[in-house]
Amino acid sequence: MTEQEGIVWPTPPIGIRSVSPFDDATLEQLLGSLKKNDTEDWFELVQSPENPSPLEAQLPDYDHDAELAAVPAELTEEYREQAIEYIGAVIEVREKVRPDSLRPVSELPEGISRFTSRHWVWYRVNDQMGEREDDQPRSLANTTDHGKYLFFTPDETGVLERIVVEQFLDQPFTSAKVPTEPNRRDDAVLCLYYSDDRYRSNLRERYQNEPEDDTYGVASPYDPESPTIMPRGFKTDDATRRNEYSDKYRNSS
Repeated sequence: MTEQEGIVWPTPPIGIRSVSPFDDATLEQLLGSLKKNDTEDWFELVQSPENPSPLEAQLPDYDHDAELAAVPAELTEEYREQAIEYIGAVIEVREKVRPDSLRPVSELPEGISRFTSRHWVWYRVNDQMGEREDDQPRSLANTTDHGKYLFFTPDETGVLERIVVEQFLDQPFTSAKVPTEPNRRDDAVLCLYYSDDRYRSNLRERYQNEPEDDTYGVASPYDPESPTIMPRGFKTDDATRRNEYSDKYRNSS
């Protein structure tokens, strides 16, 4: 097991694969199938793979032959119970680190998947997402380098999840993240990823809601009683690799 900010992350029993790449909804569905034992599909999903991932294979204590030997030739009750215990523990620890203000995964719109890791709650579009129009021409971009739009709030992280959902449904964004509780600092930060910065003005005008002296001349459409949202522009991946961040971002992530 590994520990982070008092949170113990479970490791899979030998012969059972790590479910860390599975999104939150898939994990809940898998646990349900295991408990009901009404399908054999779960067996393929939890058993150690014939070919381990490159990262897994590089672990110093990883013994792939031993992992495969621990997978039963046929379904066994002991193996199912081990998988139930492990996956239940993973779901429990994800719930501990995920902000309480986020909606239940069952209430996310179809087409949006959520995945909880140690440090971040990730959002991605999936195959159920319908066609979305890119209503801002590329000519508006100052930079065509991939990066992320940054938003901060001192309020509940759920207000940032609302931005993710709205933008994923309306615009061709496909990836975003907010911090888990152990990873949050004074303000929560949303990173909304995109191929360029063409939406910088559009997003600021739509979501900015902060004290008058911080508006930089951009009026906020939000009611003053709404939670504070502070858009802070676009940061390219190259700038991230160079570790170029404001003090506010460093204090909030």
